[in-house]
Amino acid sequence: MMFAARALDKMAGGVERMIITIMNEMVSRGHDVALFSWDLESAEAFYPIDPRVKWFRLGLGAPSQRAGLGLRLKRAPKVRKLVESFKPDVLVGFQGGVFRAMLLYTFGLGIPVVAAERTAPSLYDYASTQRNRLIELLSFRFAKTIAVQFERYRDAYPKYLQGKIVETPNPVALAEKLAAPGRPGANGRYTLLAVGRLGYQKNFQVLLRAFETLAQRFPDWDLRIVGEGEDRVELEAMVASRTALLGRVSLPGATTDIASTYASSHAFCLPSRWEGFPNALAEALAHGLPCVGFEDCSGVRDLINDGRTGILATGNNDANSLSGALSKLLNDPNGRTELGTRAVESMQKYDPKSCFDRWEMVLRDAVS
Repeated sequence: MMFAARALDKMAGGVERMIITIMNEMVSRGHDVALFSWDLESAEAFYPIDPRVKWFRLGLGAPSQRAGLGLRLKRAPKVRKLVESFKPDVLVGFQGGVFRAMLLYTFGLGIPVVAAERTAPSLYDYASTQRNRLIELLSFRFAKTIAVQFERYRDAYPKYLQGKIVETPNPVALAEKLAAPGRPGANGRYTLLAVGRLGYQKNFQVLLRAFETLAQRFPDWDLRIVGEGEDRVELEAMVASRTALLGRVSLPGATTDIASTYASSHAFCLPSRWEGFPNALAEALAHGLPCVGFEDCSGVRDLINDGRTGILATGNNDANSLSGALSKLLNDPNGRTELGTRAVESMQKYDPKSCFDRWEMVLRDAVS
């Protein structure tokens, strides 16, 4: 099996972590596993990769920058040589751009290529163009299989692609230590947690606006946003310029011990515009945290059962709606405990073994 990703160098995102998690499991099951990326030779993964996984780094041009025609032509023979040296039975391209690139670079080699979609089709309502959407749908005609994260997403694709689609939800591990959402921390305070890349998709700006309206009403609550990204400067400026947020909001960066962060928090919010399978939200639920997110955000309403495991805020990108949903949680310690208990139970359907079995079956079927 060869898995392809654009870049993993010090990347702490959900896509990168899921690729590594799947590869590590497949190699532990006895498969020969390789990773291909556009990274430089000096690249190091943020999450640990099993040493049995062979990592082929392309090392031609910066993976974060769009390559011109000349660089792409220069890359093509090297990519083919690397792929042919490993001789994969199946190749998996994580995200549309990577899938299309590998489809072209390996054309004629007879290797089935699986398109692993890591976001919902609603991405194109926010962060791309319909032209790009049409290009992606056209390329998917040549995929052996299209792996999506929720069965519901199938209906968002044209009928001519629906027969290629299989559901491969992300694995969610059981928490070793659960949160106590109804009891304050050792310092007598409560923490509202958010986790994700500090970027446009995760939309932490709307969470800051919502928390600003709640800070005075809930003086024993603090907001902690864990992650790193291009919006850090803007978010820090928002906190510094709003009196209600000073001393109440922290942005500690990324962490390799996210489990302890979940366990020490009391509620969770994911204010994203769109998602695929939101790992941070699933992990928060698995740790017994009652959660809040937008009802119109794909992936969020698939995990939050409104009124049973958390609260869905109406609409999307609406600070007032988000503030109203959050206030219900912050004001009800007994309710948070009950929601958290049911949240843990709700994540059992994403037992890692079952999810890995599903991935293994999809890849075996692609080969056969």
